[in-house]
Amino acid sequence: MESPAPSGSGQASPSLTESPTIVERSPESPARPRHESSDEWEVIQQKTRHRHPSIPQKLAALFYNLSFGGGIYSTLLALWLCTLLPPLTLLLAAYYAWVWLGAGMDAAKSGSYPKPLRRWALWRACAAYFPARLHRTVELPPGKPYIFCTHPHGILSCGSWLAFATEALGFSSLFPGIDCRVLTLSINFRSILFREYLLLHAQRSQPLPACVPSGLPGVCDVSKHTCLALLGAGKSIMIAVGGGTESLFARPGANQLVLRKRKGFIKVALRSGASLVPVYVFGENSTFRTANEQVSGSLLHRFQRRLTKLTGFTVPLFYGTGLVLPWGFLPFPVPLEVVVGEPLEVERFSGDEGSAEFQALVDRLHARYVAALTELFNSYKEKFAKGEADLELVE
Repeated sequence: MESPAPSGSGQASPSLTESPTIVERSPESPARPRHESSDEWEVIQQKTRHRHPSIPQKLAALFYNLSFGGGIYSTLLALWLCTLLPPLTLLLAAYYAWVWLGAGMDAAKSGSYPKPLRRWALWRACAAYFPARLHRTVELPPGKPYIFCTHPHGILSCGSWLAFATEALGFSSLFPGIDCRVLTLSINFRSILFREYLLLHAQRSQPLPACVPSGLPGVCDVSKHTCLALLGAGKSIMIAVGGGTESLFARPGANQLVLRKRKGFIKVALRSGASLVPVYVFGENSTFRTANEQVSGSLLHRFQRRLTKLTGFTVPLFYGTGLVLPWGFLPFPVPLEVVVGEPLEVERFSGDEGSAEFQALVDRLHARYVAALTELFNSYKEKFAKGEADLELVE
């Protein structure tokens, strides 16, 4: 199956004639009335009206969906096998001791694994299911580190994964020479088999032969230590800034971000001098219908928020379409447009992170980033999100 051609390759940024605007809501202010944005179901119907994915494409999308529970499945499978073959218990205990207490996490911090799954044909089929496309607004010079900040997280971050963790959208062709690592929660690297699955998307730590193209991303954990180590080595990273909390605001037609208080990535940029690159995935929030369409502050909402604070991840309730039936757990085949904006140059700060000077720099750079992201969104909203709600910072 042919890889979907990356749309927008080499195109210049559109002229930005309007000043960026953004809607912010304080925790005390009421939620936006539902009639101010497009009806959720109408948004999905409009986006999927002429989409008829093939069975292989549906199976590829189903695999991606199910892979998010890979850590749970693999752990339950291992425990079940231990009940059948008790001697395996010692091997399983040794494996987890190596991963949790030993050197098993080193690969998650460097991406030092082979990468046969990055160019997997399954990912091309998954990209064609939506379809998903990667758009470059400006060329990014190689030889320097970048922090690709993707928004919104959505339920399963379909667009971000396809664009940065695989070659399905042609990342290395659009951004040659950029070695970018996709970052995810470290707990994902502590489950048997699922750890290996993630690491098989990573790049080798040793130099690649001249015949192998550079700029091949990988998957690592999202700890501060890993971020600074990778950026300090001249590599780039991709972070879904809103994280699992943002998935609790995902619903079709909405563009609500958890960004107002998220400043960890800003501090990493200042400590490393890496450029910040805003990325917006239009259509991500329309891939599923969710319990987020309920009234904010409901019992379910409060439970999910509490779970996120306690565990670092959440379990959003959602549904989509099916292989045969009109409902199921497949994402809706809505177009995913991954737009990579212009980089914000950042001067490296070597002083005390606890100083007032550093905090002032963090606040100023955060404001610059929010303005740049809003400008990017407003520039492409008419093309990729016509009729949807404006960008809104909910937290």
